[in-house]
Amino acid sequence: MFLERLHIEGYKNFGKLFTIAFSKGLNVLVGENAVGKSAIIDSVRSLLLDDDFERKPISDTDFYLPFVAGKERAASFKIECFFAGLSPTQQVAFLPWTDTDIEGKASLTLLVEKKQNSKGRYKRLLWGGASRASMFERELFDKIDCIYLPPLRDAEAKLREGRSSRLARLLKNMSEGPGGEKERERLVEKVKKFNESIASNQEHSIFKANKLIGDRLVDAIGEVFGQDTHIKFTPAEFGRIVESLRLFFFPKAHSKVDKEIFRSLEENSLGYNNLLYVATVLAELSEAKDEVSFRTLLIEEPEAHLHPQLQTRLLKYLEKAATRHSVQIIVTTHSPVLASAASVDSLIHLSRQETDEEYNYIAVPLHSCGLSDHSKQFIFRWLDVTKSTLLFARGVILVEGIAEAMLVPELAQRVLKRYNEKQGNTKKKLPVSLEDAGVAVVNMNGIYFKHFMQLFCNLEGTSGENVPVLCAGITDRDPPKRSKPTTQDEFSGKNLALKLETSINSSLCARLFVSPLKTFEYDLAMEKGNLNPMLDALLSIIPNSRIRSSTTTVWKSQSDLPKKAQTAFTLLNRIESSRIGKGLYAQILAERLKDTTVEFRVPDYVAETIIWACGGNPNEA
Repeated sequence: MFLERLHIEGYKNFGKLFTIAFSKGLNVLVGENAVGKSAIIDSVRSLLLDDDFERKPISDTDFYLPFVAGKERAASFKIECFFAGLSPTQQVAFLPWTDTDIEGKASLTLLVEKKQNSKGRYKRLLWGGASRASMFERELFDKIDCIYLPPLRDAEAKLREGRSSRLARLLKNMSEGPGGEKERERLVEKVKKFNESIASNQEHSIFKANKLIGDRLVDAIGEVFGQDTHIKFTPAEFGRIVESLRLFFFPKAHSKVDKEIFRSLEENSLGYNNLLYVATVLAELSEAKDEVSFRTLLIEEPEAHLHPQLQTRLLKYLEKAATRHSVQIIVTTHSPVLASAASVDSLIHLSRQETDEEYNYIAVPLHSCGLSDHSKQFIFRWLDVTKSTLLFARGVILVEGIAEAMLVPELAQRVLKRYNEKQGNTKKKLPVSLEDAGVAVVNMNGIYFKHFMQLFCNLEGTSGENVPVLCAGITDRDPPKRSKPTTQDEFSGKNLALKLETSINSSLCARLFVSPLKTFEYDLAMEKGNLNPMLDALLSIIPNSRIRSSTTTVWKSQSDLPKKAQTAFTLLNRIESSRIGKGLYAQILAERLKDTTVEFRVPDYVAETIIWACGGNPNEA
C-alpha cells in the first residue's frame, strides 16, 4: 500500500487544482524555491495526521491568497490522497475508504472551510472513499504511521531523554512484540535491584545524602508534615526507564577502540545528530506493529549540516530503507548533491508558470518523460552535482563543452544588455545576467542532446510528460576538420545532433541552436572585430611575436573572408593543442571579456540561445 496521488486545491500557494503522482518507495521533490515543495509535505501531514501535526492548528495563512489586489483568501481548501497497491487484507481493513468500482485503491479527503467556531478553530471535514456522506472510521489512522522531519529540525531535542524522546518511542514499540512483556519485567526488576543497592549502602555518599536531606526536611516542617525522600537512578517503571535513556555517539562504528571514549548529543556535531535522528526514526518505522498498513516518512532538506559525501550516503541509505522496510519516503531538497545521487525514477520536478492573476504549479515525475532505459541510465551516470543544477533552474542552456560553459555566462551579459536597450521602457526587459534569470548552463561534455532534451520535449518516436522549463541547446555544425567555412562558402555538418533539430524546435519548451559555420570558437573568431581580443588571449598564454606578425594583416583586413577563415582555423588548432586546451583558453578569454570596453560581437545563434532561455523573443536578439 502506498500513496499514489495527491490532489490539492485552495491550500497555501495552490489556488487551482494541483496534482502530483508518487512512486512506491523513495520520492525526491526538486525545483527552485517557492514551487510548493513544503506545501505538498504539509498537505500530507495534515491529511494523514502525523504524530506532531495535530498540535499545530490550521491558521488563516493556510488558505490560498491570490496575487491580485482586492482578492481575499480562498473560502475553503481541499486535500485528497489516493492509495494504491492494497493487498486483499488491506482492502478489507480499508473498506470504508475504498471505492468499490476500483479494486485495490482507497482514498481520503480533507475539506476545511474558512469559518471559525467559538474556540477559534476551523471546521474540518474528513471522509474516506468517494462519498462525503460515507461512514468514517477514525480508528483506521491506527494503521497509518506518518512521521515528519522538519527542515530546521532539532535532532538533539528529539533524541534527548524524556516523554517525547524518539528513542523511548522506538523501545516502547519494540517491547510490544512477542515476548515483550517478559522483557519489560526483567528490565524493571534489574532497575529495582540497582536502586536498592545504591540506596542501602550506608558507606555510599548517595545513602548519606538521602539521610541528610530527610533529616533537614524533618527539622524544617516537623515529623507530622514531613515527607521521606529516596534518591534513585530512575523509577522502576518500564515507561519511565526507557524515557530516561539517551543515545551517545562513538567516533568509530564497530571499532576496537576504548568504548569509554564517547560524546554526548550536546558535544556531537549537528550533522551526525541529524543522521542519528533519521536512523532512529527509520528504525521506529521498520519495527512498527504488523497491523500498520502504511508507513511514510516525510523529510524536508535532509542535507542539513551534512557535507557532500554524507549527503550521498544518506540518500542511498534512504533509497535502500524504503525498499527493504516497505516505507514510502518523500524528500524535498535544494541540494544538487542529493539530486545527482537519486535515481531518475525517484525524482519529481516541480515548477510554476506565471499567469495574469496567479501561478500554475506543475509536478512532473521524470520517469513519466518517456525516457528509454538507456537514456535513464545515461542521465543517472552523467547527472553529477554540476549538471543536476538543471533540476533547480528556471531556464537551462545545454552546451557541448567547457569553453561554452565558461564563455556563455559572460557573453550573456552583453547580449542581455543589448536586448534590454532595444526594449526601451517596456515590460519585455529581461534580467541582466543568467544568474539573475535563474538560468543554468549545463556542460554535457558531448552531443548528448538526445538524452537530456527528452526531459523537456518529445523527440521523434518518443512520448511522455515534459518538464515545463525553457531549455536551449547550443551545438556545433562540425563540418570536416580541415574545412574553413565562411558565410559565402559553407560546408555540411557531420554532427548527429542536427537530426534532432526539427523535432526539438517544434516543441513548446525546447530549442536547439546550431553553429552556422563550424564550431563555437571558430564562429566567435569569424565575427567582425573578435580576432584581436581572441588573439590577445592566446598570446597571453603563449607569448610569440612571430604569431602576431604573421597575422597582423588579417586583423587589419577583416573583410577578407578567406584570410579570416584561415586565421580562425589556425587559432582553433592552437586552442585545441595539448599545450593550451579549450578550458584554459576560455578561462582567459572570459576574464578579458569582463572588461565591457573590449569590443566583442556575439554570434546570432548564441545570442538567440541566451534570449530564448531567459524567456525573451530570440527574433529580437
